Amino acid sequence: MKLLLFIVNKKAGNGKGLKVWNKLKTELERKEINYRSFFTKYPSHAGELARQIGSMFEDKVEAVIAVGGDGTINEVVNGMVYYPKIKVGYIPAGSGNDFSRGFNVPKSPLDALSFIIKNKGSRGKLFDIGKVKVQERAKSSYFVSSLGAGFDAAVSKLTNESKWKHYLNKVHLGSLTYVGALIRLLFTYQLTNVSLKVDGKHFDYENVWFVTISNQPYYGGGMKIAPKAKTTDGYFDITVVHNLSRIKLLFVFITVFLGTHTKFKEISQHRGSTIRVESDDKMLVHADGELIGQNPVQIEVQHRKIPFLVK
Repeated sequence: MKLLLFIVNKKAGNGKGLKVWNKLKTELERKEINYRSFFTKYPSHAGELARQIGSMFEDKVEAVIAVGGDGTINEVVNGMVYYPKIKVGYIPAGSGNDFSRGFNVPKSPLDALSFIIKNKGSRGKLFDIGKVKVQERAKSSYFVSSLGAGFDAAVSKLTNESKWKHYLNKVHLGSLTYVGALIRLLFTYQLTNVSLKVDGKHFDYENVWFVTISNQPYYGGGMKIAPKAKTTDGYFDITVVHNLSRIKLLFVFITVFLGTHTKFKEISQHRGSTIRVESDDKMLVHADGELIGQNPVQIEVQHRKIPFLVK
């Protein structure tokens, strides 16, 4: 009988990961499921574990399940991309959990586990992911939900460094950390001009706040940045926010939770499978909320690359 292998980030959600895992473990043992678990010990460890699991247990694994937040599923996918025959599952235990929103994963960890157990023998469903290369890195990496360059990457960096994140996560208000970081940077962030290339077509924008490349609608803890994005169509939805006053940007971010921000003239949108982002001044770049470097950045769709065990 093949194994279910769990990669658990105990520190996800400022300790929520461990509490979630203890509940999952009890349920797994109650149902007498054949499983093994591995715990991350440092940043990028989930990716290393996934790659090791793929090389050692490829024919013995039913699925590899990430237990954690968006960063955890990002790392696991970066490891499992070399073993596309192995299904990837996810159980939410982070603060943002945008992957669970966009990929239709049950919010309840036990419900997510129940779905995985019930469907572990299925073939899973193939989904798109993104391949990305930033200037500083020799090797390419991958993202699942979204990639951003500019203001949102700076906000993600400040959010992850915030001392308030731990306390707000405890009372289930982790998304407020993102809002706080946004307001803090709102009056100090320096805009730049951006050159965007989408499937061979060039677009130039002045005074750009950020560029977001979306595989699914959500990012930033529930903001509907790309309402029409789909995870299996072979394209990314691109959002460029430019020539927008600082006060109006704050209002626009409020509308993003409803997905109505696309009506503003300062919001430009494109769709494409190959994207390059360059700018006059360097912009930070994040993948699934994790900082990966600075632009220029090259992004390519990997069409239906990973079999996810999700609804």
